[in-house]
Amino acid sequence: MVKDFLHSDKKIFDSVHGFIPFDEFEKELIDSLPFQRLHYIHQLGISYLVYPGANHTRFEHSLGVMALVTQMFEKICKSVRPDVFHFVPRKGSSDYLYWRRVLRMAALCHDLGHLPFSHVAETELLGSQGHESWTLKIIDSPHLQSVWDKLRTAPAYLEDLIERDIVEDIKKIAIGETKWKTLQSSPFSPWERIVSQMITGDFFGADRIDYLLRDAKSTGVAYGLFDYHQLIETLRILPSPDRGADEMQLGIDENGLESCEALLLARHFMHRRVYHYSSVKAYNFHLRRYMAENFPMSAIKSVDDFLNQSDPEIICSLNRAARDPKIKGHEDAKCVFYRQHRFRAIDLPESMQEKDIADFKKKNGIDDRDIVVEFQKDRPMGEKLNFPVSKRHVIIQNARDCSDLLLKVPEAKTNWAYVSPKYDLALINFLESWNG
Repeated sequence: MVKDFLHSDKKIFDSVHGFIPFDEFEKELIDSLPFQRLHYIHQLGISYLVYPGANHTRFEHSLGVMALVTQMFEKICKSVRPDVFHFVPRKGSSDYLYWRRVLRMAALCHDLGHLPFSHVAETELLGSQGHESWTLKIIDSPHLQSVWDKLRTAPAYLEDLIERDIVEDIKKIAIGETKWKTLQSSPFSPWERIVSQMITGDFFGADRIDYLLRDAKSTGVAYGLFDYHQLIETLRILPSPDRGADEMQLGIDENGLESCEALLLARHFMHRRVYHYSSVKAYNFHLRRYMAENFPMSAIKSVDDFLNQSDPEIICSLNRAARDPKIKGHEDAKCVFYRQHRFRAIDLPESMQEKDIADFKKKNGIDDRDIVVEFQKDRPMGEKLNFPVSKRHVIIQNARDCSDLLLKVPEAKTNWAYVSPKYDLALINFLESWNG
């Protein structure tokens, strides 16, 4: 009894989810250098320059994702329709315990590869591979070898699953099927696809649910709050309405439809008020351009080099560059550090093309460094709403056929111009007179 007491689960208090328990294997991962580094990676980049409370980190977010995904897994394994009974592991079985372990470890690992200030300079420095490529390298590094050695040898329930590689499963579930296809070659099984969606899914992923709740709480912008308890309570594994009864998807019971609508609205308003708020976009632009010039990934030769980079190193570098005109990126550093001569971020009409901006620059004799534009293409919203909904616990319908509201929520603004104070009025006048 004394031994059991001494080896009981640990717990940590989180501002969003309350006490989050973890066991000895998860503790070893949490105490590792790669995970502790997440203390020094801001979740929202430098949004704290606009929203002073936005000082939360990837560390607490990763713990929150682990807490949420555990609730989701336990719920879908408890509420099982007869036609998917064969697909879902029984509670207490070796399969159940194994995948619960994989999910919790994957949740802790899913953000290990983030650059300083999270997503701010990810596209410029990492390209299409994103932070997931470094997540895989860190999982395979010597820094976590002792964690995986302990995990592979200690749990007795692994004896029934000897054919599986638990570390390989953790990697797959942590980064999701889409990124896995670009970085690795092995396919996802139908069950692996379901499990990975619980973390990385575009709609139900615990990653998205936690960052909306956490970002809303930290910034004080209440738009991001929604009834996620109801969403998890109504989560189900359901036959796909589009791909046939033999293929399973993560979906909801019809009683959770309102919570899905609330999630989509929360995401929409958080994009407008926080993620794509013009002042936040402007500061992120300056930091992104500074990091691209001063922290090339070609200088990162190893996982150790990567782990040595975090927000404090960038902040110290910005401070030096803001005071010294001879340092590359001086102007951008000054805009961030001293808030002087900051560019203005202006959203562009959806129908505007890069050629239109090029003509405007040429007509006004504007240098490339005085105006920068970004155009991004996104999937139509209808493609994101292809999850199944169980009507009256029997009939399966597509979400886009069950809710008019889901289809009416607009996408976030994705076309932006960053223009220096010298030309911002000229650009505004151009946009007001532009007839498309």
